[in-house]
Amino acid sequence: MIRSLRRVAQVLGSQPSQFGQPFAEAASCSASYYLSNELRRSLSSGFPVTAPNPQPNTEQAHGHSKPSTSYEPGQPTHTTHPWLLRPGELTPGIQAAEYAARRERLCSILPPGAVVVLGAAPTIYMAGIIPYGSYRQDPDVFYLTGISQHCVVVLQAGPSKPGSTGSSCRYMLFVEPPDYEREQWDGARLDIEAARAEFGADEAYCITELQTRLAALCQSAPVVLHDSDRTKSHMFASTSATVRASEAKVTPLRPIMHTMRMHKSPAEAAVMRASAQVSAAAIRRCMSLTQPGVPEYALAATFEYECKVRGAARMAYPQVVASGRDACTIHYGRNDKRVGPRDLILMDAGCELHGYCSDVTRTWPAGGRFSSAQRDAYEAVLAAHTACVAACKPGATIRDLHNLSVHHLSQAIKQLGLVCEDTSVEEVMHMHYRTFYWHSLGHYLGLDTHDTHMLGHDKPLGPGSVITIEPGLYIPDEPQYGHLRGIGVRIEDDVLVTQSGCEVLSKDVPVTVAEVEACVGSALAQPGRGV
Repeated sequence: MIRSLRRVAQVLGSQPSQFGQPFAEAASCSASYYLSNELRRSLSSGFPVTAPNPQPNTEQAHGHSKPSTSYEPGQPTHTTHPWLLRPGELTPGIQAAEYAARRERLCSILPPGAVVVLGAAPTIYMAGIIPYGSYRQDPDVFYLTGISQHCVVVLQAGPSKPGSTGSSCRYMLFVEPPDYEREQWDGARLDIEAARAEFGADEAYCITELQTRLAALCQSAPVVLHDSDRTKSHMFASTSATVRASEAKVTPLRPIMHTMRMHKSPAEAAVMRASAQVSAAAIRRCMSLTQPGVPEYALAATFEYECKVRGAARMAYPQVVASGRDACTIHYGRNDKRVGPRDLILMDAGCELHGYCSDVTRTWPAGGRFSSAQRDAYEAVLAAHTACVAACKPGATIRDLHNLSVHHLSQAIKQLGLVCEDTSVEEVMHMHYRTFYWHSLGHYLGLDTHDTHMLGHDKPLGPGSVITIEPGLYIPDEPQYGHLRGIGVRIEDDVLVTQSGCEVLSKDVPVTVAEVEACVGSALAQPGRGV
């Protein structure tokens, strides 16, 4: 790792561009910084981070890493990764008991005998047999099981038993059969014994038994919960045909799952806080390394590196690094320009940490100081952002907050002179604001970036709900808008609803004008300074 970082420093230092040397200094600094700080900062949110055990067990003596058990889990466990998972955790920060409680909760709202059928996400291939990045599990499968591999989940609701501590949810897992040749290419995968021992399945079977066993369950089921639109899910053809062949009533599962996933548990909130903190640190680093001439793609790459070195599995979505007038393009993804000295940079980026997504946006001046016009636009958006955060509390809805943002931004649109002088604020709100602000204020956030989308924007928020708050102002690059033309500003934070209000999970990113200007280029002014 150190050698790689030093090589990055050498390569960047050899570039003649204005951008090369500062990033070379940052990479060189990172080489010495990495060993002493990486483990501590990788999960700085409060998860325990301990150094890996330096004493390998006998099964690792020849370089082969195997769990000391007789089964294969196919993913990290406390036994194989004690520095990552606490005892009892199935995934970092989430106990196996919480996953079991989620399954129990689902089954408790279903009639006795009801069957739930849910296939894992497919592997996405880049070309031929080359997978596109690391495997990403279907959010509903992950929510119910913690498994990040191919499988089919089948649950059967049992009768409630007053006073009984026994389970009312029969949990069955169907896993892939052993395949030594496939494992030579893709690595070890979940086996039947681990499905029971690690993941708590009441019963585990080879996937080849799925149709027979599922058919028997469906025949006596009063209802089967199965989503017919998950056509790319693992073993969909088999499960769909079996469910359709039964006489049971079939109803979608996804609406129930989205309702369950809307309110995060304290453990989920802690992981989301960690995810937001990782993205916050990465954006701060990008801001601190900014100067005129920096390529957009370099900032995008810096963000990704800073997230992944802190433990993120992947980006939550493609990074937007939009400078100049491209800041008015919501999903700008080319990231191929060099930043001009008078440009604003709009970065919209987030990571996925232990399954949970963050989504943060900041806008800052490349040269370190806002122009008068840029400051006016920025402060208008910040005022709307501040008002919406203050109004985010139990009982509010995303639509309520969006309407509040429209009110504030409509006032700003009039005050900035973007409409005719005799146009009232009410007229702006009803007829004109969409020219400058055409997206929603925010969305739900969780296991997906646009999480639980079936809930809509009129559902009251409650403690544990997590949403984004992201007002924006985008002024077309047209002559009639004068010195404001081509300015695009968005400010986005991840917000957790609490009992009495809300907590801004991404609060560690500079947001006021003074904070932003102090951060931009700060690592260049003091070579070697970290973030």
